[in-house]
Amino acid sequence: MLFDAGKSFSETAGRMALLGKEIREVDGIVLSHAHGDHYQGIGPIARRLAIPVYVRKEVYSACRWKLGPLNVRHFEGEFRIKELAITPIETSHDVTSCGFVVGRFGMFTDTGCVTSQMKEAIRELDAVLLESNYDEEMLMNGPYPRLLKERILSARGHLSNDDASDFIRRHGSHLSMVFLAHLSGQNNTAEKVREAFESLNADRPYVVCSRSRQTGTYLLNGRGSGLEI
Repeated sequence: MLFDAGKSFSETAGRMALLGKEIREVDGIVLSHAHGDHYQGIGPIARRLAIPVYVRKEVYSACRWKLGPLNVRHFEGEFRIKELAITPIETSHDVTSCGFVVGRFGMFTDTGCVTSQMKEAIRELDAVLLESNYDEEMLMNGPYPRLLKERILSARGHLSNDDASDFIRRHGSHLSMVFLAHLSGQNNTAEKVREAFESLNADRPYVVCSRSRQTGTYLLNGRGSGLEI
């Protein structure tokens, strides 16, 4: 399955192929929220593959005209795609949004703060993909207008490198792997992410996910459960 799809069919298929994956084996696409960088590729991919899109009603209403005709399946609580159970986890963004838990793997991006559901969910996880969006000094000294900076910094914006690293320090000491993702192209670098994370989580295995290329394939086997991501 795909969680969000902001790239074109050809780019998504190409990146998957480099990982030894076939896009035609995708059984469905799950959408977290109605921002273009997360849904721009969903319509073309879903129609070409004739697969369903799983989305909250409120999220779908906000972007349905841009998505085009689709086989839409709404969810609120836990839902399934074939044998996989997927649980939505509330995040805090400037539109209705959520992260997801699949087995013992969690995905939390586009959130201006660590929500109570995120804190509760991470206790049962073996690995997490977590937003580490910006370096605060780069953001404040960068070219963005004041209102946009305030939005990003707000509780309905994005997690900074320090926020993400502190969340793992406080609640993720048991994790076998952390994927730090959704880096800003203007206000962050991989080096800044590493510096912040290692300052608080020196012994925690982690990967900084690239904006421009596929990160890799990982088999998570913590606590007896196997999940390939």
